[in-house]
Amino acid sequence: MNQADSSEDPRRRRTRQDVMAAFFSLVLSQRYHQIRVGDVLIRSGVSRSTFYEHFRNKDDLLSASLEGPFQTLANLITEHADPNRVQAILEHFWQNRALARSLFQGAAMRIVRRTLVDQMEASLGRDQRSRLRIPARLAAHSLADGVFSPIIAWLSGEAKCSAQDLALALHVSTTASVKALQAGQSYVSETGGSP
Repeated sequence: MNQADSSEDPRRRRTRQDVMAAFFSLVLSQRYHQIRVGDVLIRSGVSRSTFYEHFRNKDDLLSASLEGPFQTLANLITEHADPNRVQAILEHFWQNRALARSLFQGAAMRIVRRTLVDQMEASLGRDQRSRLRIPARLAAHSLADGVFSPIIAWLSGEAKCSAQDLALALHVSTTASVKALQAGQSYVSETGGSP
């Protein structure tokens, strides 16, 4: 089930939202690996067959719930990305940092990271992929790590700055990384370093 299909029918969209809300309430009180689909069903009041009409499993539910915010982060790879939207996402993460921290560590981290990598790879686009020095999947991993690592450190309190400053820094560093990954760019010759 893709998101476009669920947005056509308000009941399907509401069911999907109810399942996601139930899931997030569970994430606040339990570790990700402890949550079972049955727990989500009880909390949401949705039947097992209805759940599986929307999601393949718990990991798919987690991934789907992050698609919106992560698409905004993945758009950082373009020079025309909107840092204000990224700032809004960062502020949302900050306001919900207990939830964010629980998802950005442990068993959930694998799915969270893969979701951002998938979004980054999709955002690279066909024409940009042909200009990359390395395969798009590897570039997506590099770019996702460059965005994700500072966000996790910021949320955990390792260093403090405003959401606005972090959004601008992520935008500048991500677009610079994309340029460095392009086959036509030569970082070594521009910096005077040796290959």
